[in-house]
Amino acid sequence: MDTKALLDQLSTAVMLFDTHGRFAYLNQTAESALRTTAKVLLGQRYGYFIASDSLPLRELLKTLKENGSFAQDDLRLELLNGRNIVANFTGHWIHLDKPYLMVEWQDRQSIKRYQHELGILQQNQINNQLLAQLAHEVKNPLSGIAGAAQLLAQELPAEQQEFTDIIQHEIERLAKLVDRMLLGGKKASKVLINIHEISEQVYDLCSISLPANIRLLKDYDPSLPELNIAPESVYQALLNVVQNAIDACSSQQQATVILKTRAIPRHSIGINQYPLTIRIDVIDNGPGIDPALQPNVFVPLISGKQSSGLGLGIAQSLIQQQEGIIEFVSDSANTVFSIYLPVINNQVEARVRNDE
Repeated sequence: MDTKALLDQLSTAVMLFDTHGRFAYLNQTAESALRTTAKVLLGQRYGYFIASDSLPLRELLKTLKENGSFAQDDLRLELLNGRNIVANFTGHWIHLDKPYLMVEWQDRQSIKRYQHELGILQQNQINNQLLAQLAHEVKNPLSGIAGAAQLLAQELPAEQQEFTDIIQHEIERLAKLVDRMLLGGKKASKVLINIHEISEQVYDLCSISLPANIRLLKDYDPSLPELNIAPESVYQALLNVVQNAIDACSSQQQATVILKTRAIPRHSIGINQYPLTIRIDVIDNGPGIDPALQPNVFVPLISGKQSSGLGLGIAQSLIQQQEGIIEFVSDSANTVFSIYLPVINNQVEARVRNDE
């Protein structure tokens, strides 16, 4: 069994130090947390990268000597690249070819994010089931009403046809709404495609009817690899998110919506960690999302606008079918919706090695 490959799959950061305090190994999660690579640190003493005064070394060594292990909660490490890590650390001796100190940690922000993502995934499953049930309950009587309206139209005099026209118009509107509610349950076939082919289609469509007070800008990473996704599903999801951002800025005198793409190495989505993930940010400087609505922003029929409130809920469902997720942060200055899509194909490992 390849121990290194196994450790690289952990969401917990793992480091090994030799008896002289030198870095001997970092798994991928540790590299990601420290924003560096094993190549930079291997063979270097811990003081090369960790501020010595932030590490209670005497206390830890004393505990190690007495118990063979240590545990330190809420330890704040100051790194010499400017980052700080607050986490619960544990350490103990292991014996491989020689003794090593194994240090493990999982920072509180990662735990909080993991719990939040699991909540989103579970809530979306419930939402889809409720929407499907509701849609089926509405669809059957809707067909009956449509048939009755057509028969009624044949019986009424011409001057009263406007009433059946209104009925049929409303039936068509409700039918489209039901189709949108059922959309999340239909999985489309996947193909290998560059994400910018999809983002450009969304950009072009939204630019056609863009209000005069809003600028739509692009900030792309041209080096992104292709990924295996359902283009129609991702297109619909991204379109929903961009349209939502444009609608949110409609009352601003001047506003900007930015489509931004980046590659994120070794990113976790729920319980799964992926070597490479593509992130699509939709950034707007509108008024922000009402804090009271934020916990339920992906729940169907919850909307701060005069709309069905299905757009973001459907977008979340479509992205989760690609093994991805949508997250957001919002305040009075900016709102950022981030679509995370894992790159699941044979080019991933090569790209990650090149980034190192």
